[in-house]
Amino acid sequence: MPGADRNLCKVCIGGDEMEGAKASSRCAANHNERYYGNMGALRCLVGSPSGRSFGDVAFLEHHNLLKNIESWAMGYTLNDFELLCLDGRRVAVTDWADCNLGPVPPNVVMTRPVTTTKIYGFLMKSQVRQKMGKDCYPFHLFHSQKYGESDLLFKDATQYLVHTSHLGYQSILGEPFFQLAESVFNCTHAGNVT
Repeated sequence: MPGADRNLCKVCIGGDEMEGAKASSRCAANHNERYYGNMGALRCLVGSPSGRSFGDVAFLEHHNLLKNIESWAMGYTLNDFELLCLDGRRVAVTDWADCNLGPVPPNVVMTRPVTTTKIYGFLMKSQVRQKMGKDCYPFHLFHSQKYGESDLLFKDATQYLVHTSHLGYQSILGEPFFQLAESVFNCTHAGNVT
């Protein structure tokens, strides 16, 4: 983009905001980078108590904004944020149903054909055990906090898994998302930017 920094990693801060943060965690594509993921996008927007901030806009799901305001973004309320609508309006965060970029397509688990039955069985059994509250079962599909992270294998907001082998990818993604993706792939080159 014209005018954008060549290296967006200049704004990365790594595992903590101190200058001595480990270089290996700076701009890591995992939760060791404080600006990674949904929570990281919000951190970048909000900035640090010292006033250091790099973001003007954050792209995240509305439930992540609500969850983070309730947990670590103390002192902020929903009124401190607003949504930017496709038609140019700005509205309150609570109006997310009428002002959004569209539904987020579901995540899918893909396997090699030879392992599908085993993996499907493991995931379904794990899901049932978790739903039944079997605390003796050490593996948790949807609750990453038990491992000191969030959204490790699946998003923590996941409620259950659904078998979709009978569906085509267009049905899984949803028609609005599929049409948007098609329009991007059918774009023509407008010429060189000067």
